[in-house]
Amino acid sequence: MTHAAPLPERIGASPFAGHLVHELMGLDLDPAAKHPRFDDDIWDLTGVLGAPIQLRPQRLVWDFTAVPHFHWQVMVREFLVAIRAPQHDAVATLPWARRERLSLQTCIDRRFDVFAWLRWLADQGVERLTQVTPEHCERYLRRRQDDGMGTSSLKSVTLAIKDLARYGELFTTDRYPPGFMPWAGKSATTVAGYVKPGENVTSPVPDLVLRPALAAGLYLVEVLGPHVADLVDQLVRRRTKPVNGRRARRDEFAALMARYIEDRSALPELDEHDVRERLNSGWDQRDPLLRLNFSELARELEVTQFRADEIHRVRDLAEAAVARVGVAPYWARTAVLIERADNRGRVPWTKALTANRVNDLAMAVFNAALLTAVAVSGMRSSEVMELTTSSCLPTREFKPGLVRYSLASKRIKGEQWGGVPDEWVVIEPAYRAVELATRLVTVKSSLTPTSMGPDTSVFGRYDLVTRFDTLRRWVNSPAGARLGLEPIPQGRVTGRMLRRTLALELAHRPNGLWAAKVHLKQVAIATTEGYSARPGGAQARFHAEMVAEERAHNIQLTAAAYRDYRDGGLPAGPGAKSLIAAFQHVDTELAALKATQPTVIASDRHVELLLKKRAATLYVQPANFCWFTDPAKALCLKLAGTPTATRPLAGLCDAARCPQATFHAEHREVWAGCAKTTETFLGNPRIPVGEKKRLTTEHERAQRVVEAIDDATASTESEER
Repeated sequence: MTHAAPLPERIGASPFAGHLVHELMGLDLDPAAKHPRFDDDIWDLTGVLGAPIQLRPQRLVWDFTAVPHFHWQVMVREFLVAIRAPQHDAVATLPWARRERLSLQTCIDRRFDVFAWLRWLADQGVERLTQVTPEHCERYLRRRQDDGMGTSSLKSVTLAIKDLARYGELFTTDRYPPGFMPWAGKSATTVAGYVKPGENVTSPVPDLVLRPALAAGLYLVEVLGPHVADLVDQLVRRRTKPVNGRRARRDEFAALMARYIEDRSALPELDEHDVRERLNSGWDQRDPLLRLNFSELARELEVTQFRADEIHRVRDLAEAAVARVGVAPYWARTAVLIERADNRGRVPWTKALTANRVNDLAMAVFNAALLTAVAVSGMRSSEVMELTTSSCLPTREFKPGLVRYSLASKRIKGEQWGGVPDEWVVIEPAYRAVELATRLVTVKSSLTPTSMGPDTSVFGRYDLVTRFDTLRRWVNSPAGARLGLEPIPQGRVTGRMLRRTLALELAHRPNGLWAAKVHLKQVAIATTEGYSARPGGAQARFHAEMVAEERAHNIQLTAAAYRDYRDGGLPAGPGAKSLIAAFQHVDTELAALKATQPTVIASDRHVELLLKKRAATLYVQPANFCWFTDPAKALCLKLAGTPTATRPLAGLCDAARCPQATFHAEHREVWAGCAKTTETFLGNPRIPVGEKKRLTTEHERAQRVVEAIDDATASTESEER
């Protein structure tokens, strides 16, 4: 096979030669940072302003020496500038160049894919792009498929290889043969076999994992968190307290030991890792002072740390005191009592701790705050990372008892470089979690020479999988068991999974799986206000995802009710006749379909399409299904005096009397529980007469619903026999 003649080492001077990279790419750079030029072998862009927290700095250091052959290094540099600078004079005239500026994150991905392509070509003995053939492209694609690369990643690889052809006329050192386009006539999507999923493929967090995890997170944030924050504050203030620089005198050390003996208080114990260091440095395992923390004693005396010779000078005093009162962890010796998470009594909020154990406990609470913020705010991980120490906006009280909590952050995904400022209306637990995390990092920062500003990230760049595993180990440890926390089973938890779970639970309510303190109704109200406050913002997008899930779930519930009907399981309740009539109409439609197309078998999809209109009227209530087909018949709207409303009023639902309500087998437990509870109260002789009359009515109504559901089930069972 013949090829075009090889290009010379340089066809001409690059139009970008000598220019600053950040200016070519339209980026703002910190004046104090490095300012790489186009001809440099390494572009260090870590000083670029507006970089999202989630982007690791090393991804902004582009080392072109990793590309084989100098002429390819120059070509890749030209390519990366071109896809970021579509308006540049040298790029704007290219017929196939992209007209939109690609994001810097996309440029990073393109660079990685192009590097891999060129390295593979070099391994195949290809030294010039003029030697590339369609066979090379196909072989490389098969290689990446064999490596297990998914179709989405293969699409990105294909795009990068094809893009090198788009900008061929710009390149000054090498290019594909004239007229050559990899996979000509096929889009990158077609080549990669990529099919956009019809629905979100991210799985929700299993109920078995989420329930104890969220319960533990809320408990640590709301109950344990304030105590831990106070303790960390005490520790930091003690660590940062200035000393006068002198050495301890023997007489004042003796007085300190006398005070400990008089108070019958154990001397401060050394952290375990410091004990190991002492042993490694030659201390005897049987030394009575091995576990004595001289650093804490020095801080108490406001003197510098004890040197070896000073310890020797006061050893007799220290040994005598240790023999009398012993040693024990110094911090939180008088912890107040709190209610256990399982409501089985009260315990001290912590056992006495060494300094390192205080830090471990603070990290557990910090991870719990992170989990709570991610789980109940609906924010993406990239948005949680952008939360700063000034993100907790002042609360707004619209009227007594009605308070709204907001967090300020940035939308990163799909937005311009640096993100777009936005606000999230959240429920109180999410707000308190961020507030607590802010307090912890602010207090801890005082131990470091760098001070925190108002724009300092609270959670930083985190890996939620690792953070959650760390939290789970603490919850499942004896410390968590002592507080009555339920162990968290094994299972992977990511930010996407938590967001998906929240969307599903909002869409599927009231069958929620949140911990008792996170009332789903509160979540719905708070997030809905967020959607209306910023149409088109991050919460509006989340709302769209939730609505889509709600529609899909309602179709599934309607189809399940129809299948129960086909199996003989009739609905109960005032609206049962109307629903049965609708299902009979579907039966007629399916029969007509079968008659006209005898070779076609009605699938679940056929059934769902026929039920779609009916499913659009379904509103899931805690104890019934509301088929809101006619607002004029809705009892809740009549009670509220709003007959023209477009949605039912869940707070005024009286399902036992509303002609649009139906009861199904899954609702029996709710009504049976109501009947049992009211029966228990009615047996109490202290119940007032008026309240007893109301409870009697409530009990009789619940019992009637239970009997109606049982009658429908009994008729089904008799038919089966």
